[in-house]
Amino acid sequence: MNHNICFMLAKLIFAISSVSSADLNKLLISPMGPYKLDVKQIYNCNPTKNNLIQHNMYVSNKNNHTLLFGNSTLEVPFDDSFFLEFKVAVKDSLGNWKENVLSHKITNACSSLKKLMGISWNAFMNGAGSQNTECPILPGLYISPGFDPILFEKSNFPKTFFYGTYKCRLFYTRKNEIFGCQAMVVEFKRP
Repeated sequence: MNHNICFMLAKLIFAISSVSSADLNKLLISPMGPYKLDVKQIYNCNPTKNNLIQHNMYVSNKNNHTLLFGNSTLEVPFDDSFFLEFKVAVKDSLGNWKENVLSHKITNACSSLKKLMGISWNAFMNGAGSQNTECPILPGLYISPGFDPILFEKSNFPKTFFYGTYKCRLFYTRKNEIFGCQAMVVEFKRP
């Protein structure tokens, strides 16, 4: 799984190197390093579609503490027959989104997500409303009692990243068919 993270980082660096010099200067203002993750927004990418995997999540900020709440409906098992497809946009200094700065497709969706979440997997699944922490995740309605996005910092995600605001769309696909999509706007800030 670490090779996937390195590959994603390499693709991001390549994408940044392919932008114009004016855009590159704007991006270089935000160097990389250890970060604090601030979840700004989370939403269903295509709520009008009747996807077989749907997440209806929202961000709650109370007393300077962020929690994610909502529910998930799985009409099919979430297993390793799915792919996880990431498409990442970065917000430039003018507030515009530069789309597809990074895109990556990962096989064996359930077990790959479990490896990516690492020691945070059980807390992540329980916070998402599932008592089952093994793959596959069975069909059903899962009500989230809430979870702290700090779980992402404790996962196997890279420990350093480029500072800035990103919009990450995560697609669940199989045979080029989209079964669901979740989007998250996050800011990687200096600690």
